[in-house]
Amino acid sequence: MKRYVVFMILGPIFGVLAAYAVLTVATGGYVELYGIPLVFFFTLIVCAITGPIDGVLTYVAPVWLRGPLTGIVGAVVSVGVAVVLGLYMSRELGKSMVLPPMHEMIPIAVFGAFCMGVCSLLSHNYRHPKG
Repeated sequence: MKRYVVFMILGPIFGVLAAYAVLTVATGGYVELYGIPLVFFFTLIVCAITGPIDGVLTYVAPVWLRGPLTGIVGAVVSVGVAVVLGLYMSRELGKSMVLPPMHEMIPIAVFGAFCMGVCSLLSHNYRHPKG
C-alpha cells in the first residue's frame, strides 16, 4: 500500500517541483504557473503505469538494482506518454503532427527517470527483505 501512496502522491509532486525548478532557472526567475497542472497530470499518468511495474520488480530484483530499473522504465514511459499525447492532440486539432526529434525528448526522459527512481527507493520496505 505504501508503494501506491508514494507513486501517486510524491511522484507528481517531484515532477512539478523539478519542472518548476528548471523553468525558474531557464527563464531567470519568472515562471507562469498555468502549465503546472499539466505537468502534474502528465506525471500522474507516468506514475500510474510505472508503480505496478516497480511492484513486480520488488519480487525479482534487489533494491540496488530495482531503483535504476524503475528509473529506466519511468524514462521510457514518460517519452511514450508524451508522444502518444502529442499525437492524440494533433489528431483532435485536425492537424498532422511531425514527431519531434528524440534529442528533444531527453529532458522528459531524465525527469521521468529521476522521479520514478526516487519513488522506487522511497517505497522500499527496508525492514523486510522482500519489500
